[in-house]
Amino acid sequence: MTTFGWTADVLYTTVSGFGFCGRCFTLVLTLTLFFVVVAFPMLCCLRVDRFISISWTQVFTPLWILDALYYGSALFSLVFSTGELSSFRKKLLLLWAQALLAMKLDGVIHWSLAAALSPCFLYAFLDVLKTVAGGMQTHQRLVANGSIDAESSQTRGAEPERQLLVKAVVLRTGATLLFMAQASLVDMKVNGRLRGTRWWQVMAPVWIFVAYRFCCLVAKYRNAASTDELTDAVLAAGVSFMLAAPLFLLAERLDGKTMSSFVIVMPWMFLMAASFLFLFCAMSLAGSERLVRNGVQPTNRHAQSSNRYGSFATS
Repeated sequence: MTTFGWTADVLYTTVSGFGFCGRCFTLVLTLTLFFVVVAFPMLCCLRVDRFISISWTQVFTPLWILDALYYGSALFSLVFSTGELSSFRKKLLLLWAQALLAMKLDGVIHWSLAAALSPCFLYAFLDVLKTVAGGMQTHQRLVANGSIDAESSQTRGAEPERQLLVKAVVLRTGATLLFMAQASLVDMKVNGRLRGTRWWQVMAPVWIFVAYRFCCLVAKYRNAASTDELTDAVLAAGVSFMLAAPLFLLAERLDGKTMSSFVIVMPWMFLMAASFLFLFCAMSLAGSERLVRNGVQPTNRHAQSSNRYGSFATS
């Protein structure tokens, strides 16, 4: 069984290698990061429900902390390793968009929502260009290797690679177009251009993406060849449902239904708490012994200690 791309055995082996002090430090660091991540939606809910009257720039403080950690590590990787400068510059567009959105919510700038999110649009456009360029380079390599006939486009053993390549480009382009359409519809709704349209209709691009995601999970569930793949599909469906549930609640809230903002983000809170609980259990159970199918066997460290003590006894 895998969770977020980690198998139980790999996670156990990785955490066991930290040692007791390393596990405690990792747990404290993860707990601190968890509270910073949770603080952002909590502050947003308090600000929307008018329990606090601070500016949106102050509400975004946890986000600024996460940005400082992320961009600091990216800059460190750029300076001391072979990081790409173009990729780092492209990621700065997201930081610019966050700053513009905070200033718009505070009334510092009077731009439209689409204009405030224009750095996100540019980032998405550049990301699509990178995907298309990477796909073209991969296709050229297949042609150069003789896997694909350039003139007849006949494949000789490279059909799966070509299909995956086309699928990746189409999906990335489609997701970008849905994002741009959703931002444009929200901007028109906020500016009063879609007064007779409900928010359920405005969020149509989101529903299209959610429906596609669940169709993929259903196909994965039906094509599962083993128990592990079936379990992964069920867990992925549960996580996807928890991620999509706040969007449905948000549409109901925007259409006039009375509910607290905390109710909207509650599924996300539960998902983050479950992720932290999973990591806490992994940290706690990663002791000196490892569970296997045939029982409990000592780890390599204990086996080496036992052999050393046995050699002392015989001598």
